[in-house]
Amino acid sequence: MTSTLVLLRHAKSAYPSGVPDHDRPLNGRGRRDAPVAGQLLAEAVGPIDLALVSTALRAQMTFNLASASLSVVRRRDEPGLYLAAPKVMLEYVRRCQADTVLLVAHNPGTEELAEALSGVGQVKFPTAAFAVLRADGPFSGWKPGCARLAEFTVARG
Repeated sequence: MTSTLVLLRHAKSAYPSGVPDHDRPLNGRGRRDAPVAGQLLAEAVGPIDLALVSTALRAQMTFNLASASLSVVRRRDEPGLYLAAPKVMLEYVRRCQADTVLLVAHNPGTEELAEALSGVGQVKFPTAAFAVLRADGPFSGWKPGCARLAEFTVARG
């Protein structure tokens, strides 16, 4: 059995004055890039068993726009993914009982988790980029260095 983890960094966000970081929306480019990310993800991965999504508005908007092209069985909004460290993100993944998981979150955690799991250094993660990681066995056994980087794409609309 092969498990597939997709790490998607939220699309480009706006910086409106007086808006807390957690509540920043996507800007115009982000609203164009997120649907493209969904289309490319659908082609690269196919159906997704579970989506774990940060509760930050920019991550929520990214998922909502991308999901128009995706087949997602279940979605869980996770407050703990907001600006989470890679170790925290990995704990969420390890608890998943699924074959394919999409995690929509933030940098630097997303980038650092991709590097740790794949052993590939310097996986730069611009906004609306995603990495597809695969490993044998269930997510409960995932640890640094266990996965291979099967694909890396930067979505631009």
